[in-house]
Amino acid sequence: MSIKEFREAFSEQYSGLVASGEFAATDYDRLMSDDAYCNCFAGAARAGNLEARLQLAEACLRWRCQDQISGLTEADFPLEALQKGSVFFHSEDREGHPILYFRIQDSGKTSPDELLQIRQFIGWLLDSRHRRQPEQKVSLLFDMTNAGVANLNLDLVRFVVRAFQVYYPGLLGYLFVYEMPWVLTAAWKVIRSWLDKEAQKKIIFLKRSNVQEYIAPDKLWVHMGGTDDYQYEYSPGMLTGDTAEYPTSGDECGDVEFVDAENSMQVSLPLNEADAVSLDGSQTQSFKNRSPAASSASLGSSSYIGRYMSISPADQVTFRLATARNNNSSDCQRTITLTSTWQQSALAYKVKTTCPADYRVKPSVGLLEPGASVCVVVTYRPSSTPPSQPPARSDKLQLLAAPVESGLSREACQEALKSAPSEALMEHRLRCRVETPKPAAGSAAAASGRLPDDQQLAALRSEVSEPSCSTE
Repeated sequence: MSIKEFREAFSEQYSGLVASGEFAATDYDRLMSDDAYCNCFAGAARAGNLEARLQLAEACLRWRCQDQISGLTEADFPLEALQKGSVFFHSEDREGHPILYFRIQDSGKTSPDELLQIRQFIGWLLDSRHRRQPEQKVSLLFDMTNAGVANLNLDLVRFVVRAFQVYYPGLLGYLFVYEMPWVLTAAWKVIRSWLDKEAQKKIIFLKRSNVQEYIAPDKLWVHMGGTDDYQYEYSPGMLTGDTAEYPTSGDECGDVEFVDAENSMQVSLPLNEADAVSLDGSQTQSFKNRSPAASSASLGSSSYIGRYMSISPADQVTFRLATARNNNSSDCQRTITLTSTWQQSALAYKVKTTCPADYRVKPSVGLLEPGASVCVVVTYRPSSTPPSQPPARSDKLQLLAAPVESGLSREACQEALKSAPSEALMEHRLRCRVETPKPAAGSAAAASGRLPDDQQLAALRSEVSEPSCSTE
């Protein structure tokens, strides 16, 4: 099948999903213009007929929109996570496939926010690699040294399996599993069932005694019996080979001088939980999108309808630090959806915070075409207040919008808002609320979130009884 035929068929069936917000426009445009990327799906041998290949591409674009993959950069991830070194590319197997290394002992149960961040990080790594070397297969190495039952995160494994089967078909070289504990044998049998027959052939269980059959000694870590004494140490750009400077959050935020809102009203609009949260990481582009799922993006199910745009949530953004692990990371993200209701021209918008030291806004400035939407990610990352204590002050976000010409750059949008007369500005404010978890009652084991090994194993067996492999 030719790429042209595939694109024509895909456009005929799915082009409307850009306008509805189920696809990000940047992802759809990439499929329509990047031959190497399109061929991942058009030439997918495992997919069989045309309809199956179209469904692979559809699932991929839905995931990219849902997990906000388009436009992600290194600066979108907490520095602490980048420095940890739990997932990274290093070395290669004997067939020359770059190895994506997973240190499983660093894994465990995660909150929904944490899992989303991990999925975004893996998606960003794979996407960056694929853009640079679209024909190069990648091998996964699950290093289970010192890992136990508590470290096997089935949601994460399920996502990785789906990523290589659906989102990047044909990308998998081998799936190496090193030193798997015997207690996880049953779990891995279920995981294996999630893979198609071709992918199952690529799973190789390794021990110190046979690992050098697949990875040469000089490419193998010392703890696996090789001579490679590589120690992960993060530096900006190293993960993808991009040496661009790691930006600070200072240019994303600013001091706020509030003005009165005019010509606005608030109405309640139901949010469909099937709607996907989308983000175009570019600060000079926007795309059409529906309101995000209330469970992951906002408080309540209402939108503020102003002179030029609707804003969801309407008046408050709640940052829920759901677990002790979340508190330790002191990093929580929420999303604000801006949808243009102004049909006469494009809009310049800006989102600012009263406390730029504790909140990061991205994109903070941008252009919104008529009828288009953009999701603005607000990250709560306190600089001084202990993460277990919400700030005593009343933090707020301010949004400004004004009509402008189409095609303006981010810098031009910012200048246009500065020079706009007050009567042309729309302004709206949202409260920022930080909620912390109540201490769990019970034993020390319960307080730490850990169960005895036998109970963990029983819970894991129950969990893996469901073989589905969803994108959720």
